Amino acid sequence: MKTTISDIYKGWTISVTAVDNQCSHFSFDITSPSGYSQHVPMGGINEQRAVERAREMIDMEIAMAEEE
Repeated sequence: MKTTISDIYKGWTISVTAVDNQCSHFSFDITSPSGYSQHVPMGGINEQRAVERAREMIDMEIAMAEEE
């Protein structure tokens, strides 16, 4: 059974799922407040790292949107 945890960061939703994929044990999805979603199949070796990477991606998406 897949275990999923959720978090909210700067208005974005993060969903981390336990799934083995090569050297990664977690994948994650990030969804913006407007509904734009991205899936990362190799999110991290542990749950904490997957959440950290998701937050890094959100920060990058926000920074890129501010530049436009």
